[in-house]
Amino acid sequence: MRGDVGVYSVFEQKLYRVGADDDRGIGVFARASYSPPDRNIIDYCADTGLEFVGLSDGRPKDKFGLAMAYAHVSPRARALDFDFRRLLTPDWPPRSFEGLVTAVYQYELRAGWTLQPNFRFIVRPGGGATGPLSAFPGKALKNAEVFGLRTVLKF
Repeated sequence: MRGDVGVYSVFEQKLYRVGADDDRGIGVFARASYSPPDRNIIDYCADTGLEFVGLSDGRPKDKFGLAMAYAHVSPRARALDFDFRRLLTPDWPPRSFEGLVTAVYQYELRAGWTLQPNFRFIVRPGGGATGPLSAFPGKALKNAEVFGLRTVLKF
């Protein structure tokens, strides 16, 4: 959209190093962003987490991470939901925020090949949005548990 802008910041810090290896150790990160609420569904969001890399000498490339995130639904988007409430049904749920907790483990099967299972728990998917294909219009989506599996092969 013309005239739309956004700002963000990122903070990363290694808290502990394994030996002299800059890649291995424990790190923390935090990110935050803001976009004008009159042009964006999400006006601000933030996330933070911990990453554990190669803490075992036997598994120097393995990674484990925990993170959580928060996304705020803008007042303009909420106002639209209240309009739906007035026009369609008083039970229409207003969106407010989406929360996320995630855990991931990246296992190196062999050099250049990783397997990465992950789990995410999503609170108020879509900020409390309704199911677009639901047989019950105006009913908010339920919290969700998502299991994923990713593999990467580099050659």
